[in-house]
Amino acid sequence: MKRARESEVVAEAFGEHPSLAREDALLRGRVAVLYTLSHNYLFLPFAALCMAAALLQANANLVTMALPFLLQIVAVLCGNRLKSAYDNRGDNDDPKLWARRSTVFSGVVGTIWGLGAVLWFAPSSFSAEAYLVLAFLGMSATEFIARAAYRPAYLAHAIPSLAPLAAMLVLQGGLYQLLSALLLISFAGVLYFHGETVGRLLDQSIVLRHHNAQLIARLNDEKRMAEATRDAAKTSERAKSAFISNISHELRTPLNAILGMAQLLERSDLEKAQRDHVKVLLEAGRGLKTLLDDIIALASQSDESPAAPEEGCDAAQAARTVARLLQPNAWEKRLRLSVNIAAGLPRVAVDARLLRRVLLKLVGNSIKFTERGNVEIALDAIADSQGPMVRFVITDTGPGIPSVLLDSIFQPFAKGENSYSARRAGAGVGLSVAKKLIESVGGSIGVESEPGMGASFWITVPATQTQGSDLDHEVERSAAPSGLTLLAFVGASDREALDPLLAPFGNRITFVDTLVQASTMSTRGGFDMILATAGSADVLAAAPGQTTPILALTARDERRPEGADGVLRWPATPDALYSAITAVIGEEGARKNADAKEQGIAAAIDAKAIADLEKALGFKTLIDILQSYVHTAEELASAIFAASEREDWGQAGRLAQDFAGAAGGLGLVAIAAAARSLAQSARDGAKSSVLSAAADEVLSEDRRVREALRRLYPDLSA
Repeated sequence: MKRARESEVVAEAFGEHPSLAREDALLRGRVAVLYTLSHNYLFLPFAALCMAAALLQANANLVTMALPFLLQIVAVLCGNRLKSAYDNRGDNDDPKLWARRSTVFSGVVGTIWGLGAVLWFAPSSFSAEAYLVLAFLGMSATEFIARAAYRPAYLAHAIPSLAPLAAMLVLQGGLYQLLSALLLISFAGVLYFHGETVGRLLDQSIVLRHHNAQLIARLNDEKRMAEATRDAAKTSERAKSAFISNISHELRTPLNAILGMAQLLERSDLEKAQRDHVKVLLEAGRGLKTLLDDIIALASQSDESPAAPEEGCDAAQAARTVARLLQPNAWEKRLRLSVNIAAGLPRVAVDARLLRRVLLKLVGNSIKFTERGNVEIALDAIADSQGPMVRFVITDTGPGIPSVLLDSIFQPFAKGENSYSARRAGAGVGLSVAKKLIESVGGSIGVESEPGMGASFWITVPATQTQGSDLDHEVERSAAPSGLTLLAFVGASDREALDPLLAPFGNRITFVDTLVQASTMSTRGGFDMILATAGSADVLAAAPGQTTPILALTARDERRPEGADGVLRWPATPDALYSAITAVIGEEGARKNADAKEQGIAAAIDAKAIADLEKALGFKTLIDILQSYVHTAEELASAIFAASEREDWGQAGRLAQDFAGAAGGLGLVAIAAAARSLAQSARDGAKSSVLSAAADEVLSEDRRVREALRRLYPDLSA
């Protein structure tokens, strides 16, 4: 079995002709090890010690004794040349040629050692002979390590190096000399036979190395194929997303027109039969619109969901809103729709629109499939392995769901007569969409039911650490104010939060460190509004001559200041901050902003344009557009700088025109105006100094705009 497995490994590693390929690969591997371990200078210390001992003889001749050592130095130099030549060989060189060269070189070195044995041998002293035997044994072991990978090379070295010494010991005729000669021969023989064992181990490692190389190559091929498949899938996904976006637009537009016209017809003076027909048309159209939205949501592969507000949303308010919306449906079927909310319910880390969408589907299904009885929405707080959660349970008194369908109820487009959608006359996508939406925010969904006992659908969503459900309300989107001069007396962390929300829109904020500074500067005038902590708002409002409106930023456990013109629960979302500022400054402040813009005080970013874009396109799409703009702006700025250095103002003007087009559509008015000025000056043939100043203005505004965008949208830096 072991040999069969080795044969399989060899066949896999060496291809269709494993015997030929194996022989060549093993020889290449052994020769590579042979030259890698070839450190010829290692035997020089043995030669030096032998020569030193020989010089102690009575009639020693320095030239004669040094001759083998000098020849060995020459051999070391030649061996290094041979090793360098092997390292620089071609990929297709014959390994047998290099094996023969190493064997010949080993024979030459062994012959030099044999000459040394003759010249260094001292026949009159057994102690000198024993010393020589010991040195030659060490030399032989060292050479064995270097040549064990290829036994012919070791044999070519061992025979001419050890045989002369063994022969001279035998000729001496003494018992110890004979035993020493036998020791030399046995030592060389044992090393020779050990070379076979070393060779087998090397062969196994070579086979495994080739096998690993084949495996790595195959894995690299599979990786490339997988990457190609992934790229193709991404391309297909992008095409599918574009198709879904286009088809949804094409379908929604006429569908909304149909629904609008049907609603107008419903309000007109029609006979009962016609009114019934219009009602059927409206119900069918609304059902089709819901189905279209569900299919688009299900087909979308994006895992992104609407970002939850920093402090989450009010779970109880979401449940009550859904109950109010669906109450007419329940009344129509004479069902009792109730909401049961546990005390001390925490807020949930989920976007309110997403939560309402899921609840509308689940509660709507319960009302739809329940003929009599009641539908209850129950909320309570639970804890599981993921942390605190809020559980919504929608219970009805309908016919229930057979157990065989419970495992497939959340699968999209379930087919067959036994499917839940077939039995309920549904399309089979609503519950699938609900599952996808809930899981996208880290929640879970499930159902418990028995035939004839009603159904109980439940969802769990992550809870925030903030308690209470009536402290905040959802704020509609609001454009950021611009052109304001603000005085702020807040903490260091609040400064870091306020600055990127207001400064990018051309608002100038002056931060002060003490209440005395805030009071003194605010009473002098010149500020449109004061942003202050709850504890300092009343003091600032009571300061003599204080006329500047005050917006107090209050924490949850702080009382509402009496002297503040407006109060904002802090921290708050950007929309809440902008809405509060707009409410405090009123129409007079808005007029001042408009006047400031007319006087040429332009912010780096048009707040209204950016807000409108985000509202129309969505946050993710806007970020993608801004990232593309930032990349394009960096390239155009670099090109304008290079053109201005060359004083190629024609090219600079054309680049500036491109810059103006890229920035103008995003409401980046300052950079767009600077770029148009440079383009116009270039067309008018202005002086080089004027054009250079205009180019510097474009580059300066570009840096200001990009910095403002990154401060407003930190995701642009990702």
